Amino acid sequence: MSIDSHLSGTLNKLDGLLKNNKSKTIISILVVLVFSALFDSAFGHSIKPGYVLAVFIFLLWISRYSLVFSLLVVVCAVVSAMYYPIGIMYGSPNINIFISIFNTNINESADFLNNIPVLYIIPSLALVTIAALTLKSRKYIPNIKSVVLILTFLLLVLFHPIKAYLTTNSITPESVRFTPFRFANEVYQSYKTVMESEAKIKQLMAQPSTWSPSLSTSDYDTYIIVIGESVRRDFMHAYGFSIANTPFSSTANGLFFQNYISAAGSTQASVSGSLVMSHNGEQQNNNNIINLAKKQGLSVYWISNQGSLGNSDFGVSQIGKQADNVTFLKKGDYDSRPFSDGDLLPHFQQAIAETSSAKKLIILHLMGSHSDFCSRVNDQYDEFFINKKLSCYVQSIKNTDNLLAELAQSASGNHKKWTMIYFSDHGLSSMHQENGRVANLQHGDRSKQNFQVPFFITSYDAKQRKEIHHYRSGLDFLQLYTQWTGSKEPLLSEACDLLSDVNCHKKIQVINFDDKLVDYDSLEDLPLTL
Repeated sequence: MSIDSHLSGTLNKLDGLLKNNKSKTIISILVVLVFSALFDSAFGHSIKPGYVLAVFIFLLWISRYSLVFSLLVVVCAVVSAMYYPIGIMYGSPNINIFISIFNTNINESADFLNNIPVLYIIPSLALVTIAALTLKSRKYIPNIKSVVLILTFLLLVLFHPIKAYLTTNSITPESVRFTPFRFANEVYQSYKTVMESEAKIKQLMAQPSTWSPSLSTSDYDTYIIVIGESVRRDFMHAYGFSIANTPFSSTANGLFFQNYISAAGSTQASVSGSLVMSHNGEQQNNNNIINLAKKQGLSVYWISNQGSLGNSDFGVSQIGKQADNVTFLKKGDYDSRPFSDGDLLPHFQQAIAETSSAKKLIILHLMGSHSDFCSRVNDQYDEFFINKKLSCYVQSIKNTDNLLAELAQSASGNHKKWTMIYFSDHGLSSMHQENGRVANLQHGDRSKQNFQVPFFITSYDAKQRKEIHHYRSGLDFLQLYTQWTGSKEPLLSEACDLLSDVNCHKKIQVINFDDKLVDYDSLEDLPLTL
């Protein structure tokens, strides 16, 4: 072989190697860009191209520091992949998410994970995959030391806070909208708000109530309140649903509210918003239904299938623990086993049977139709509806209705003059397939269906079935409660008869996931689509 041919072959190999490295560099840079885009979209905000570019530029610049680059990519990948499904389902970090975390045991965490649609996990898997490729691609990223890149990064990150400063002459953490900082700030602010709220609630609960109600004057000797969980009334046959899943409430006599709107779209906010008096938008936790009932001369029972965390109780469980007789089936520990709502029945029967000179108020707090729906019904359902999850949801409502029938039968069997309220704490949002058909249900605060819940009053002596079509709000529950028990309380408005079909509201408001009041009419209407 001649020297010329050998040299020519060597040059060709070098040229091919250079082209190959150039291709790897381009692919590596594209991989980093894709990772930046997935990362920016993971936290419940709309994707911001400027911030995608900022993350991309920073990763390119930091890539020459191997350990720092790798650590940064791994941390970003883990945090964003974990939050991605939550961001899709519930948006950016908010108060409701943290309240749910503080009131969740390991079984409920498993229920939450089981209820995440597989499609919502795909972005997390894609992000982790791209992150792994990003780590492998680092060695092909050129060593970039350009000052222009850093200046561009700073301009993208600081544009919004500088704009805010020029407009308001101040910069706050909320002024910085760069995605990683915004997410961290929202997590911190939500956590801080929940902790401050918990401290305030405990302080208020330690104060004496300022109720001064008249004694209960109705002929009933036993008042029963059943608080359901996650029931949309349009999934109940008693409210027009196609499957006959409410044999008791479909035939019972009493008052049936056709447009009762829950106080909020989540358990803690809704139940406390219903059972605690508010003044000027602030809840006065020392004035709640338990100490109101006691001052009415009632003996109060709280029987719950939702957890108690002992000294760390928050919100609703704190209220319940003020009752004269308290039963929590679950203690909120990590080994807390799941209970059926049917396990509440013996405790109710014991409360009914106890001899007392005072009238009784018995409040039962159910797990009801809490997700995962199939875990509520042991994967058993009587009728198929669209898919397994929704079939379980329909069955969970039937199981609750059967429990209501058993409660009524037990009270009558003990010769009590009883009356019973049933309502659900909140509804759920529809999750639709591409064809528009409902595929699953989830918590939310953006549609009217998150707040459209059943509410009815029945009793041992109800002779006819009446409907109330005018709107009623869960935020007015205590006023309705005093009318139901035949009592008057100066701190509660009596401007309207909530038990008659008259218009009592100019507008209905609900509490959203940011703990703000919003107009119910401003929410999107997403009725059940079959």
